[in-house]
Amino acid sequence: MTRRRGMLALLLLLSAGCAPHGDTLPAAATPAQAAVPVTVAAAVIRPSERQVSFVGTLFGNEEVTLSSQVEGQIKSITADMGDHIDAEQVLAEVEDDQLRARLREVEATLAKARADEARGRQLVEQKVISPTEYETMKTHVAVIEAQRDTFTVTLSHARVRSPLTGSVAKRLVSAGEYVRPGTPLFALVADDPLKLRGDVPERFANELQLQQGVRVRVDAFPGTVFEGRLTRISPASNRDNRSLTVEALVDNHERQLKAGFFANAAIVTRRDDDAVMVPPEALITFAGVTKLFVIADNAAHERQVQPGTRSAEGLIEITQGLRAGELVATSGLSKLQNGAAVSVRKQEEKREQAG
Repeated sequence: MTRRRGMLALLLLLSAGCAPHGDTLPAAATPAQAAVPVTVAAAVIRPSERQVSFVGTLFGNEEVTLSSQVEGQIKSITADMGDHIDAEQVLAEVEDDQLRARLREVEATLAKARADEARGRQLVEQKVISPTEYETMKTHVAVIEAQRDTFTVTLSHARVRSPLTGSVAKRLVSAGEYVRPGTPLFALVADDPLKLRGDVPERFANELQLQQGVRVRVDAFPGTVFEGRLTRISPASNRDNRSLTVEALVDNHERQLKAGFFANAAIVTRRDDDAVMVPPEALITFAGVTKLFVIADNAAHERQVQPGTRSAEGLIEITQGLRAGELVATSGLSKLQNGAAVSVRKQEEKREQAG
């Protein structure tokens, strides 16, 4: 018994020696989660546009090869390549001496026929000639009048006039050349407005409507935007490239654009003057889902949103899931989760740390 008590005393002594100094024992405790430092930006209101981009080629609104309608020698040419021309402007003249002589001959014949017809009227009244003979005289007058009209029109064609307002693309003859009906004289182009033709992917078909605005850019005038309107949409998709051919008329008052230019264009399919926008760095996209963190009450609140178009300032439109004025995190996103505590840093602090 005495021996057992001695062993117990020894164990108590050893236990006391292994205990830590002091009266308190360690307690298991979880430290409070540290606030994540973030910078924020307010969702702002900006105008937004949905655009469908495509490339195309500029053509004259009308392109005409003007040919001679009479036979003869070119007497003069009054227009050349690059000249601006008006409708009905005389571009060239064909020698018309023979035509004028024939016209005078026909007019003389007509005068005699009319005189004969007048005498015939008197004779038929006097029953000297039959009504049939008189009708023959009247018919003869009508035939010669038709000949006179034909020669008058032919003579007018000796002065070659432009059928349109535009520019001369090519001059195809020179003064002194002999031409016949059908000989090409000029290539003309109506260049204000110009016609833009290109192909739009068929997936945008439901967004296209006639008279939508079109913005056009060409390499010859970097930084300049030319305005136009969508005027034609093909009713059928091209099976080779799954696209729709579209046409637009592009204003060209200054005639800076030229037929044949390659152009980059965008059709404005939707416009919203009160779109909600945020910086692109506020967005996280994964597996087709886009989200951001709204900062309120010193906490991050995860929110799924629907992004739209990018503005000229580089902001991203949010079409669903966010209101103007709400604050969104623009840094520290990888450390955030829904409900996480945050501390908002000023932009100046962020720049200093980045430097």
